[in-house]
Amino acid sequence: MKNLSITRKIILVFNDLFALLLLLAFISPYMPQGVLSVLSLSALIFPFLVLINVFFVIYWLVQFKKYFFISLLVLLINFNNIQAVYQWEGKHPIEPKGFLIMSYNVRLFNAYNWIKKQAVDVDISNYLKDQNPHILLLQEYRNDPKTDFTQYQYRHIVLKGKKHKAGLAIFSKFKIINSGNLDFADTYNNAIWADIVVQNDTLRVYNLHLQSYKIVNPDTWVEQDKALITGKLQKVFDKQREQADRVQQHIADSPYPVVVGGDFNNTAFSAPYRILKKNKNDAFVEAGEGFGITWRYKLLPLRIDFILSDKNRLEVLAFETLNHIKFSDHFPIKVRLRFKEF
Repeated sequence: MKNLSITRKIILVFNDLFALLLLLAFISPYMPQGVLSVLSLSALIFPFLVLINVFFVIYWLVQFKKYFFISLLVLLINFNNIQAVYQWEGKHPIEPKGFLIMSYNVRLFNAYNWIKKQAVDVDISNYLKDQNPHILLLQEYRNDPKTDFTQYQYRHIVLKGKKHKAGLAIFSKFKIINSGNLDFADTYNNAIWADIVVQNDTLRVYNLHLQSYKIVNPDTWVEQDKALITGKLQKVFDKQREQADRVQQHIADSPYPVVVGGDFNNTAFSAPYRILKKNKNDAFVEAGEGFGITWRYKLLPLRIDFILSDKNRLEVLAFETLNHIKFSDHFPIKVRLRFKEF
């Protein structure tokens, strides 16, 4: 380091900092509840940390300096996690087999005109009708007279709230024989489930919407009390973990193979994801393509919507992020599954 210029010494300091943040992102899902928010935040911005550390590796290699090992080592430690960021080639079955499940946060069908366009609710309804999945999971759903889901004979809908009711919906072309509601306390967020008879077998499907951040405009963060923001985020992270634990405990008692879909409000590098992914495949990792971004907010595009399926009983045939649809702040995702033959 003695032979480095002042500029390169400063770059090396930043290199060390971002390598440390990426290492914290790796360990954050395994830390006990209530740890410092910086750990959870590092997991939230994991893709950006990966790209920055790749830049440092390239920079030091071009400079013929051994410091490229700092970021390279941390990237190698995170190799399995990096697979959840980008997939080079998806699966594209020639013949459609199995059954389709689709998940979409519809953002109340644009009830408050976030998107400056008329009849967004009708556009969403028509689009979902064209997609025509066998099982449809909707988050931030509300009863909207302009939407039409009559193609689904079976449904399980749970809405919360006194003045403005909204919640979760499971629509199915297959028969629902049982259903339930986990009813998270003191929040609009929730998880519901349904036992569905699919192709002479039975599947338990969960639809989740884990705790929301409710910080509407990140542009104003610098104008607010940073300690207050950090404390609020910590409470959200802790609540998400508690909700994920409760769902996973319920899953453990399921007599059927399980599919978990919905808006997790966190990334694939978080504790809630780690908890819920136990004994399941992430459909994007198995069959997706590209970055799989499902939520867009200016410079913060993230994959926070997931479909996880029983790795022992179900096979992921295909997966798609429908990022050409801009009727919500989320993109819909869909997966084609089939029961494994033994």
